[in-house]
Amino acid sequence: MNALQVLQISILMIDADEVRKIIVRRRVDIVIGVILGLIVLAAVVIMVKYFVQTDATKSRPLGFPIPVQTVRAAVMSLHEVIGASGATGESTDVILTNRVVAKVVSVPVQIGNVVKKDDLLAQLDDSLFRPAVDHAKDLLDHTDKQLQRMLVMQQKGYASAVQVEEARTADAGAKEALAMAEFNLANTRFTSPAPAIVLLRNINPGEITTVGNEAFKLGIIEPIYMVAQVSQEKIGAVHLGMTANVTTDGFPGVVFTGQVVKIDGNVNDATRTFGVYISIANHELHLIPGITGYARLEHSEMALAVPTTAVINPLGDRATVFVVDKENRAHIREVRRGQMVGEMTEILSGLQEGEEVVSVGQQEVRDSDQVNVNQSAPWNK
Repeated sequence: MNALQVLQISILMIDADEVRKIIVRRRVDIVIGVILGLIVLAAVVIMVKYFVQTDATKSRPLGFPIPVQTVRAAVMSLHEVIGASGATGESTDVILTNRVVAKVVSVPVQIGNVVKKDDLLAQLDDSLFRPAVDHAKDLLDHTDKQLQRMLVMQQKGYASAVQVEEARTADAGAKEALAMAEFNLANTRFTSPAPAIVLLRNINPGEITTVGNEAFKLGIIEPIYMVAQVSQEKIGAVHLGMTANVTTDGFPGVVFTGQVVKIDGNVNDATRTFGVYISIANHELHLIPGITGYARLEHSEMALAVPTTAVINPLGDRATVFVVDKENRAHIREVRRGQMVGEMTEILSGLQEGEEVVSVGQQEVRDSDQVNVNQSAPWNK
């Protein structure tokens, strides 16, 4: 062994000794480093497993079950408030026509006036009709007495059956004449048959009326209607008798309660809405036709339902869901949906109460896929 080799061996011995001394001095740091390395490795493994179990795009290529969340189809109370704007309108129209020929004396109302029941609308000249009533009363009194006399005379044998019948006929004619005279007198005075608004006035003071011509058109406003324009998607949820709360621009903060009494059978081609007629009590006659407002219709029913997120193509013709069986396999199934209320969709057929349906993650699921119902997925955070 030459001197060079001896020198190299000496250097190696010195380096090994230094290394041992360094290891001894840094053994705690080395142990900590190893532990940290293992922790990092475990975290990486957990993270990879987490992503595989919660991300279908990563689980499918690796052959793992598709992560989903499921819910049970359940019968529940579906409560919905259907909102719709609209305007008030008269509940019905009344046409008043002239029944007698007479001069118009006064017309105290104008178009747009609100009138109460029995309020005077127009007064015709009754100077010819009052005497006619008095005359008819006198005639009836005479014929009635004549009939009674004939009946007494018949009992005594002084009057024939023909005479009695003639007296009866005269008495009946007198009663009819009185009724006609009173009818004519009553029709010299136009009064409102109910609380209403004057929509049309066709007579004026000084004119002579013509029998059969229209004198007034009234819009009845007790009750008054709110005609709410409801979106066509809600046609299945609206029914007669349902309660409605109505607010109006004319009376801010005041809520009027009414009921649905009529549903329009036609859908507006432009707005895709249909009219819902809400009857509102209007005792104080505050509401008149044409006031805009907003109606809230209350609708509640018990129905089988699932979250709308569980329904694929919920607005289309063929709505489907993924049903998970006991082996955790997802099977696509077509269902017939009903109303969408809030975040829930009514299921009319195709699904049974208690069946598990995929509510989250179904976008990556295919028919008969093995799924992993992961309750600790991000959507539960």
